[in-house]
Amino acid sequence: MILFIIYVVLSSLGLILFKMGSKSLSILFQGHLFTASLSLTMIAGIICYLVSFLLWLVIVNKSQLSYIYPMSIAFINIAILLGSHFFLGEPISIRGVIGIIVIIVGIIIMK
Repeated sequence: MILFIIYVVLSSLGLILFKMGSKSLSILFQGHLFTASLSLTMIAGIICYLVSFLLWLVIVNKSQLSYIYPMSIAFINIAILLGSHFFLGEPISIRGVIGIIVIIVGIIIMK
C-alpha cells in the first residue's frame, strides 16, 4: 500500500512539475538532430514520473491488474485535479467536484 501511495504522489507531482516547467520548454529540430532546453522544474518532473513508472512495474507485478489499474487512475485523477488547483491555480469546476464524487463512489464499490 505504501508503494501505491508513493506511486500516486510521484506520478501526480511529476505531471504537475512537468506542466510548471513547460513554460520555458524549447525544442528545436535541425535536419536529423534536435536540441531541447529543459528547466530544472521540468527535469524534476521527468525524474518523478520516471521513478513512478518504475514503482508501477513493481506494483503491477504484485497486484491484480484489474483492481490496481482503475484504482491508480482514480487516485491520480483526484490528485491531479487538486494539485492543479493548488500549485497551478487552475479552477475546480462543479463538474470536477462531481467527477471526484463519482470516482470515490466507484472506489467504494470496487472494495
